[in-house]
Amino acid sequence: GHGNVVLEIETPNRQPRLFARDRYVKRDDQKAEKVARSVYRKISAEAYHGIYQAALSFEEDRADAIYRFLIRGFEVGAGVIDRLQDPAVCRGFELSRRVGRESHLFLEFARFAQWENGILFGRLAPKCNVLPIIAPHFDGRLSGENWILYDETRRRAAVHPAGGSWFLADTAEAGWEELFAEQEAKEKDPLLVPTDQEAWEELWKGFVKNIAIGPRVNPALQRNLMPLWYR
Repeated sequence: GHGNVVLEIETPNRQPRLFARDRYVKRDDQKAEKVARSVYRKISAEAYHGIYQAALSFEEDRADAIYRFLIRGFEVGAGVIDRLQDPAVCRGFELSRRVGRESHLFLEFARFAQWENGILFGRLAPKCNVLPIIAPHFDGRLSGENWILYDETRRRAAVHPAGGSWFLADTAEAGWEELFAEQEAKEKDPLLVPTDQEAWEELWKGFVKNIAIGPRVNPALQRNLMPLWYR
């Protein structure tokens, strides 16, 4: 039964449960899209919006909370959003609201610095994974600019080539974080040795070219699973 299943996010610090048998679930983009369409069709767009935001929470129980919300949603349909007395529904919307509040804060206070190479750079340290929510906002406002919005908490960036589409990318293994720090230091102290502009250009070109085929990033899926009002 559903009560015997608990979904957990795989983390380095995760503690095994007593008398439980672990089963690793591999990511499957096609199944994710099918579930997303089913939520829209059998529950509601508002419910999808809620679970989308809840999935961006930093809380460790987010996977299980979404799972239990979906069980209720597929049982009762669109009316699930009014069942706040149900613990499963209440917890799901609680996570969603926290993500929404933090996203609004960063939309209001996020700032970009323009570097000498023309790139606009912003650094964030959010609790929740707000990049997928706030990046589309800047995509519309800064469509003609090369910009990077860097989440140092998750070591991930929203990257936008001028005139193109933004995408999410891991920065931990690309050598980018060192270059971020180097460039920021130089912007604060112009007397430092200039940043190697050729290195910047090569990294930027390679990053934008290779990320589209990288195993960890799927721009098309990111846009497909994103609620329409975030695009």
